[in-house]
Amino acid sequence: MDSDTELNFASRRSPVVCLHGCVASSQPLASNVGLDVLKRGGNAADAAVAIAAALAVTEPFSTGPGGDAFCLFYSKNMGEIRGINGSGRSPRAQTLDFFESRGYTAEAPPSPYDALNITVPGAPACWCDTVQLFGSHKLSLQEVLSGAVELAEVGFPVAEVAAHHWAKWVAALRDDGKELGGDLLIDGHAPKSGQVFRNPSLAQTLREIGERGKPAFYQGRVAQAIVDVINQNGGVMTLDDLSSHDSEVVTPISTEYKGVRLWEPPPNSQGLAALLLLNILENFPLKDASHNSADYVHIHVEAVRLALTDARSYLGDPNHVTVPLGTLLDKSYSRQRAQLISMERAMKEVDPGLTTGSDTVYFCVIDSEGNACSFVNSTYLGFGSGLVPKDCGFSLQTPQPRHKNLDSSPHWG
Repeated sequence: MDSDTELNFASRRSPVVCLHGCVASSQPLASNVGLDVLKRGGNAADAAVAIAAALAVTEPFSTGPGGDAFCLFYSKNMGEIRGINGSGRSPRAQTLDFFESRGYTAEAPPSPYDALNITVPGAPACWCDTVQLFGSHKLSLQEVLSGAVELAEVGFPVAEVAAHHWAKWVAALRDDGKELGGDLLIDGHAPKSGQVFRNPSLAQTLREIGERGKPAFYQGRVAQAIVDVINQNGGVMTLDDLSSHDSEVVTPISTEYKGVRLWEPPPNSQGLAALLLLNILENFPLKDASHNSADYVHIHVEAVRLALTDARSYLGDPNHVTVPLGTLLDKSYSRQRAQLISMERAMKEVDPGLTTGSDTVYFCVIDSEGNACSFVNSTYLGFGSGLVPKDCGFSLQTPQPRHKNLDSSPHWG
């Protein structure tokens, strides 16, 4: 399929209604892996991690162990929602002085694909911690990952949508002479729709994580391969940066929208943007505008612009910046922002509301006991940085650089 060809996809599928649990992801093979975990006695958290690993196999251009992850888990028995922040920090050596010594400024940052933008991958630690903290403990991590290991080892027919995006982003694997993406190609090319793709290197990486947990990724063979490929391309990540990483258990933030409460991970997660968006939309009679009418689309577009502007302006590592959550999520603030939307014209420019200064892979599971798991796992850009650690089977993420907020301390990606 030509990577420049527009992908048209229409579905007439009926809504899914289930009695004993449900899985939703972007890939049927990954969803089946999650369902299999539920059938074997695992709960929603176990199934979510199984899906994360399976998507790493079937959609490596979007997600994988080289990226970050965020998990929200609702425990039916406890009646509460807890979260895990599975994002990684930049290498300790990457201070503001370091960037300036390389000639970079806020106005002239490194390329999005530069190895300096790669942060410590947080997904594998998040997988391990999700199973440990929220899982059923009826299945081992090895059993949870076994479905993904089999997909990678035996191979699978590439779906049409996946083939389209694979071809669209494949050039990232070969930019600047980086012939490193062989694990993610077939004879140097993106697989075509229906072509069977195998990734034995990723199968081995997943197998090792299942057997030894976090040390299998953050120490030893895989960690050394990550450091080697980053340093060979101008980065400064060290083995200590990897071995010192761990997930963070977090308290979710929320807002109420017309009687329904939506929960998101707190900053540095971008979940705040969804809450800001709903708070703004609550000020408009959307039911009066027919779905996808000009007014309906106009309100949504303008509200998204306002919400994302605030999110981009105020989100950061809460250990190093103060995120004014109380003010941003206050309903009076959203009313002020909503007043900026005119039904007569689009806003020319959108500024942050306070006076301080690509796609993501999502999937979710609910099990027969009523537990629910909401999960994000992404490498941010297509194939992330385009750098693939030797014999590991995955690419390293390139989180969106935020150089205007750089300080002299390590920060969240």
